[in-house]
Amino acid sequence: MYSVYKKEMYLYFSSPIFYTVAFIFVLINGFFFYNNIAYFSMMAARMAQYQMSAGVGVSEMVVSPLLREMGMIILFILPILTMRLYSEEKAHGTIELMFTYPLRDIEILLGKFFASLSVVTIIFLITLIFVSLLGFMTTLDWGIVFSCYLGLILMASSFLSLGIFASSLTKSQVIAAISAFGLILIFWIVGWFATVIPNTVPGKVLQELSLLSHLDSFLQGMINLKDMAFYVFFSAFFLFVTLRTLESHTWRG
Repeated sequence: MYSVYKKEMYLYFSSPIFYTVAFIFVLINGFFFYNNIAYFSMMAARMAQYQMSAGVGVSEMVVSPLLREMGMIILFILPILTMRLYSEEKAHGTIELMFTYPLRDIEILLGKFFASLSVVTIIFLITLIFVSLLGFMTTLDWGIVFSCYLGLILMASSFLSLGIFASSLTKSQVIAAISAFGLILIFWIVGWFATVIPNTVPGKVLQELSLLSHLDSFLQGMINLKDMAFYVFFSAFFLFVTLRTLESHTWRG
């Protein structure tokens, strides 16, 4: 697994994909960060008559919304990071060679998964520059910051598992990216349909399947074990399905 992990990390950092995605991601988040600061400053000025201190509400009004917006951005960029993981091997005809290596399919799969998760985590950590600058200027609740980033990483792992699954189904990277985006979007908005049929069993099931709804507790500074377990089992399930897909490829071969 570690050999595959090192190979995938090298491929990420030796290609322009990582640098392009990271640049766009940080640029867009910088824009949102500026807007959140401007909005908070405007609200603080309006509430000055209530003697609101400079540090009150910064974590809730700036950091939490920023990381929620980060969650929306990764909806678009993570399919780009995962589209090549298996589809490129299929397109180049090297997937058969990969199956002959003295490596188990699960080791190859986990190596690719943890490599992509490491890349996403690095991109997230770059945005800590914004939060750290804000922390120098005012008082932040670093517990909320940690909780928000933990939730984002867990949600990103779920996105990645869907992206890897989509990549294992086709040899076209474009189709893999579009399919991954569609799958992620389905599990992103499924909770919205729960509002149409509230207080019903189907509505509760749809709400629980929503990737977005399980992020809310993290953004509020609460580390909920139920939400953590959902993301972990969600990722494990789609990695398991991907593994079954790869094994069927071996049988057909």
